[in-house]
Amino acid sequence: MLRCLHITHLAIVRELTLDLGPGLNLLTGETGAGKSILVDALTLVLGGRSGPEMIRAGAERATVEAEFDVSSNRAARVCLEQRGYTIDDGTIVARREILAQGKGRAFLGGSLAPLSDLKALGGILVDLHGQHQQQTLLHAANHRELLDRHAGLDADLDGMAGAARRFETAAARLASLREGAERLARRLDTLRLQAGEIERAAVRAGEREALRAERHLLRNAEAIQSSARQAYEALYEGEGATLSRLAETIRGLREMARFDAALQEHLERAGSAQADLQEIAVLLRDYPSRLGFDPGRLEAIEDRIQAVESLLRKHAPGGREEDLLRVRDEAREELSRLSGGGETEEEIARQVEARRSEALRLAASLSLARCAAARTLEREVEKELAGLAMGQSRFAVGIGPRLAPGSGLWSGGEEVAVDGTGCDVVEFLLSANPGEPPAPLSAVASGGELSRVMLALEVVLRRESEPRALVFDEVDAGIGGAVAEAVGKRLHSLSRHHQVICVTHLPQIASHADRHVRVGKRRARGRTEVEVDVLDDQGRVRELARMLAGEKVTPAALRHAAEMRARGHKPAGPEAGG
Repeated sequence: MLRCLHITHLAIVRELTLDLGPGLNLLTGETGAGKSILVDALTLVLGGRSGPEMIRAGAERATVEAEFDVSSNRAARVCLEQRGYTIDDGTIVARREILAQGKGRAFLGGSLAPLSDLKALGGILVDLHGQHQQQTLLHAANHRELLDRHAGLDADLDGMAGAARRFETAAARLASLREGAERLARRLDTLRLQAGEIERAAVRAGEREALRAERHLLRNAEAIQSSARQAYEALYEGEGATLSRLAETIRGLREMARFDAALQEHLERAGSAQADLQEIAVLLRDYPSRLGFDPGRLEAIEDRIQAVESLLRKHAPGGREEDLLRVRDEAREELSRLSGGGETEEEIARQVEARRSEALRLAASLSLARCAAARTLEREVEKELAGLAMGQSRFAVGIGPRLAPGSGLWSGGEEVAVDGTGCDVVEFLLSANPGEPPAPLSAVASGGELSRVMLALEVVLRRESEPRALVFDEVDAGIGGAVAEAVGKRLHSLSRHHQVICVTHLPQIASHADRHVRVGKRRARGRTEVEVDVLDDQGRVRELARMLAGEKVTPAALRHAAEMRARGHKPAGPEAGG
């Protein structure tokens, strides 16, 4: 959940703090009031594009800070812990600075961070929906991924990717053998380069985890050394040091033991404690030098992590060090085979056929799973569309083979292309009017219809996912009246599990807010500034009346707004989060 957004000197913002809560957060205001700047600021702090032109005129830098509660999002916590960032009481603060000189800096949890880390965290915690995202929905290339997410096919896709890779490798070996010495030599060179590159890197299993632990230690070396010095002074060197006082105590006990033998045991215990504390004092004295903090080592660790991850992206995407070593071993094995390891063309051909059968079997299994998931998705999306005043619309998921004449991979009597995603082409179709056959979204959906299809998909696809912040900018494009009321209800329903942040111009949507923020402009010190105001019940009614009637708010508009607010506001349940 996004708790707070603090912005300084960004565009026309001098300084503002936007506090947000669970449930449905609505941002309203006049056109041009600065609502889009708030969305842009959130995009910026999560690794979006930046430039000096975004800095408020006359300022040297712009900053955006976002505080996230990640206590209910396990994926976010794992992401942060793997990268060595500290989570403070379930929260993490992301910060982005833009400098007038053209450079910028990013921070996570108070530590310098690469933009890739901010983007990774943002991908887990925040979904942004606006006009650009609606246009993305028009491209069929994105539909397969959405269907697979709904079907929960991650494990199946991993298996498919492995089978496709094995088939490709086996087919390449056979092709190399058949295509002659020149092609074989090129394949051998590729394998030698691959195996040699991994061998020279000397990657070790679990290496990144160990490096991240060392990086965490070095990032905090200054605090560790300071604590060691303070502890050493308190124990040994400082005024009234513990060991000095303990020595005085032992002398007193020794004198007392001359007269009372029963104190001898306590004297020995005090002596033992003195010896233990002296060992600790030596440890504290020598600890900074043993730590051996070297600023260059931290840079070396970062370089090493990046080098290993670069190798992983190149040779084992999404894998671990063990996968990299497996790729190396497979390359060595293939080198041995292609260099005369004893396999004949007939033996390799049998392997290719076995890999082909495996890939086609898994691709067919994926197709069946997608078809079953498609029927479920169609029903669920149509149910949501009915609640969004599109009850006469029909949503369909078209699934067909990815044809590739000459591929040699036959499925259902046709030659298809098989890769790590299977062999399917997926496209979302819509019939917006009764009696019309379903057609691609790009051909039949208006702006308002596309907004509602996107919202319906988001409700269905996010129903079982971990809580996150869903940001809707201009989701009300092209709609109004009863449709807007339906959209408001769906947004409020979605906010029962996720935090929803919505920029809207429609009172029918705004009336459902759990938290209503008015964004406006003011003149201060001769300049225009953006301000935000979290509205109380009376303020909400007046803002709804303004949205209904315009600048001149009449008593009738106020009565209508109060009725709309009473009808639309149902507080989100305690499970709302993000």
